[in-house]
Amino acid sequence: RTLALVLAGAALALPTAAAATIKPGYGMSGVVLGMTQAQVRAKIGPPIGRGGGRWYFARVWVGFRGGRVVEVTTTRSTERLANGLGVDSTEAAVRRAFPRAICAPWSVYRRCRLQSGRRVTDFTIGRGRVLQVTVALLPA
Repeated sequence: RTLALVLAGAALALPTAAAATIKPGYGMSGVVLGMTQAQVRAKIGPPIGRGGGRWYFARVWVGFRGGRVVEVTTTRSTERLANGLGVDSTEAAVRRAFPRAICAPWSVYRRCRLQSGRRVTDFTIGRGRVLQVTVALLPA
């Protein structure tokens, strides 16, 4: 009986498509690129902080331009893609999952970028592991 409870708990901890919160090129944690500030507040509640054109929440921060979402970023390992990738994943795992991602030095870090038109998903990497994931809409 104890083993069954342990296995059930372990199964809940595994990432699944239903639990995926990061959708490349689209959004994360229920926040979608292009949403208004009112839609973000209705979806995930009031921010715990604001500054520099961003709203800060416990799991993500959201950047706005012209009152619309243009960036959603997380450093939380609980936020995952359907394939299980997220913060703490290795760069090698990102490259395996997304062979067309462009990985290169970026500032003092590395970045692996998935891009479709103006929509990007960036994996910021330090010491071989993902430190943050950003879904963004590049300026026109």
